[in-house]
Amino acid sequence: MNVLKMEHQLISVVAKMELAGVKIDLKLLKKTKAKLELLNQQFEHRIKAFTKDGININSNAQLSTLLFETLAITPKDETIGKNGSYKVDKAHLHKLIDQHEIIPLLLKYRRTTSLLKSCKQLSKIHPKTGRLHASFNQIGTETGRFSSSKPNLQNVPNVKAEDDEQDELKLLASQFRKVFIPKRGCKFICADYSQIELRVMAEFSQDLFLLKAYTQNIDIHELTASQIFGIKLSQVTREQRNVAKSINFGLIYGETAHGLAPTLTQITGKHYTVEQAQQIIDDYFNKFSGVKKCLDKLIQQADERGYSTTLFGRKRPIPQLQSSKLAIRQAGKRIAMNSPIQGTAADIIKIAMIKCDEAITDNNLKSKMILQVHDELLFEVPNNEMETMETLVRDTMENAVKLTIPIEIGMQTGVNWAAAH
Repeated sequence: MNVLKMEHQLISVVAKMELAGVKIDLKLLKKTKAKLELLNQQFEHRIKAFTKDGININSNAQLSTLLFETLAITPKDETIGKNGSYKVDKAHLHKLIDQHEIIPLLLKYRRTTSLLKSCKQLSKIHPKTGRLHASFNQIGTETGRFSSSKPNLQNVPNVKAEDDEQDELKLLASQFRKVFIPKRGCKFICADYSQIELRVMAEFSQDLFLLKAYTQNIDIHELTASQIFGIKLSQVTREQRNVAKSINFGLIYGETAHGLAPTLTQITGKHYTVEQAQQIIDDYFNKFSGVKKCLDKLIQQADERGYSTTLFGRKRPIPQLQSSKLAIRQAGKRIAMNSPIQGTAADIIKIAMIKCDEAITDNNLKSKMILQVHDELLFEVPNNEMETMETLVRDTMENAVKLTIPIEIGMQTGVNWAAAH
């Protein structure tokens, strides 16, 4: 299926999703909002206790003055903005998290503020349908991935927390997917593609280790860890697997040693230098030589053509590769490496959506596809159609396209989105 045909066929599918909407548990949402407001006020009060006259916490300039002048915190990023202040964005604050007790409070304050905005968006229920109707943008990103607005469902937290969770903020964040509920007499089926971008990389690169992992059903992250650490699969520790997972996903996004070093430090609790991170990257590419050749080829092709291409012909112009500035060219190279992979993954789920919609119609079912977020699809299914839909969704999604390796999905059912994911 070529991209033009795909996007045309998808229009009616998206229209059905937008018209269907999704039911929201307003009581739980209201309860969650009240607790967040209280927590937000507590964080604000504790932050302002570090000032004499109080400040506007939402003013970056005032916050920068408080942190780097009044409290004399040493910045890790010495870039000066247009207002003459140091950065106070999330990335910089995370680098300063051990410098002063105000930093974790600021991050939590911003988190609660963000979650309160989500509460406001999720409460906008249509007066006639009693459901929330988001707008899905099928070409909302340059890679071809879906985006959504009013509200942006990509930002709905996917946080798991036990009932005895001590971190109140984490517990409240875990409530957001619980407010998405099916109508009476129905349950949710949630199906998401398993490691779809790594599988696409295996298809593009034909790397022997990746193909071995997916054809023989070997845990790809354990296999990666065993290769870069030179140990047996049975000897791989959880920490080593987490390191390998970060590398697997990071490198297909064009991550450099400068980006990988702090990630490894955070995962292991041990300080990783840029040089150490580069050595790990080098070791990875020595073992996974097919991946290295593939990424180099993707850059070369994009440089020659002026655009990248997915397996299904979706093109993305990359003018950055022709820039006279090194930093911009490097950014272009990262786009050239990632866009074909992420774009192909986006194409696959779009094809799956079209085929799921066709299968539901052909079988005269009342089930509805109601949400698409990242690599997952959410279906609202009458109780008497559950068994039929579980088989239909699995078969359709796993066979939407044919690759060298098998495609797999994870599937769960539940009485809310959290339970079904």
